[in-house]
Amino acid sequence: MKRRKHLTAFLSVISAVFICSTVFYAMRAELYSDYIENSNQRAMSDLVSELSQIDSALLKLRYASTPLSIQTTSAKLWQSAENAKSAMAALSIDGDTMDKTQKFIAQAGDFAYYLLFSSAGGKAMSQEHSEALESLYETSDVLAREVSSVKKQIDSNMLSFGGITQSTASDAAPMSNSLSGIEQEFPEYAELIYDGPFSEHIERRKPKLLNGMAEIPPEDAIKRASAFSGISPAQLSIAYEHDGNIPSYCVMADDGTVMELSKKGGIVYTYHKERAASVSAITPEEAIEKGAAFLNEHGFSGMNESYYTIYENHIAVNYAYANNGIIVYPDLIKVTIALDNGEILGMEARGYIMCHTDRSLETPVFSVEAGSEKISSSLSIQSKRLALIPTSGENEVLCYEYVCTNEKEEHIIVYVNTQTGQEENIFILIEDENGILAI
Repeated sequence: MKRRKHLTAFLSVISAVFICSTVFYAMRAELYSDYIENSNQRAMSDLVSELSQIDSALLKLRYASTPLSIQTTSAKLWQSAENAKSAMAALSIDGDTMDKTQKFIAQAGDFAYYLLFSSAGGKAMSQEHSEALESLYETSDVLAREVSSVKKQIDSNMLSFGGITQSTASDAAPMSNSLSGIEQEFPEYAELIYDGPFSEHIERRKPKLLNGMAEIPPEDAIKRASAFSGISPAQLSIAYEHDGNIPSYCVMADDGTVMELSKKGGIVYTYHKERAASVSAITPEEAIEKGAAFLNEHGFSGMNESYYTIYENHIAVNYAYANNGIIVYPDLIKVTIALDNGEILGMEARGYIMCHTDRSLETPVFSVEAGSEKISSSLSIQSKRLALIPTSGENEVLCYEYVCTNEKEEHIIVYVNTQTGQEENIFILIEDENGILAI
């Protein structure tokens, strides 16, 4: 009898532990599902807002007739496209679900960037560019309405993110079906051929850094993602595989952290961790140092900070590669750092992957002193150095970079071609409490 009582008590304890464990893991799964759902909701709201801004800017550009109005509106279009890309990156979507939408946003932003600087040089809007804007606007108008319609269905609980994440929501249909529908019916728009990185002829480029590297299997991608992030392999899984100019694995962690690794070489080139920062406890300079140390630790050596922006207690810093004292701007990596504790929350190294390679640079024909003579007499040169800059297209140009000030103490950067002695580009540095931005 005693033995039977002990056995009954033991089984009762085991049952209680099992029930508690089941409840605990069920609650944990539900909390994680809610976290992913809320993150996706925020990203979707941001995407709808930015697509509306893109649509508005494209409409205004169709009627812009002066270089100043073209510049102003192009700058707004470019910024909205960048914000839309960030919103899409935060969505937990399968690899090819919104490929056409991503390409359209990237091309619209890049075309705006091209117009911004071509109009700064005094160029009028060509007939080809006007026709391209007309086509982009028609596509943007349809896309903005379609994505807004999906958002309304989400808000009314007709759709859920359950088809994208592991969330098992209600009776709502999975949102992935609606997004796939948008892609299948994506409106045609004119092929964009211009000197820009997202021009149709540039899209077919291959990533230079990955040339000759061997492809890794999915299990190695998990190991490399774990080594990069410090997250246990048990908490990581392959969310999807992506084919494009950088074939890659998308690895997701249980806490929502997302990484993309190139299949060739297994290099992590995007990293995103969703976390709010409520205060700014460290300086931008301290954050910039942490970002540089992070890049060096993960094999991206020789990176130097260039410009940064601050938003919601985060700082996004652009780092460019330096080779023998020459700044190589095509090899760019953006790192996002939380200003509350210096944690690295994001990295985007697509440009570095596409462009980084061993280069043989031409010996300058013009001296730095001769290049100085090309600078306007209304500007005062503060510093000068060699810099390799990208053209809007697939080429690179070795220039002298002159950081100057004008009569208002504003900073202007002028690039003079070392081979021709001609001005290659001019940037204005916008400096305020939110950082430094070159336009």
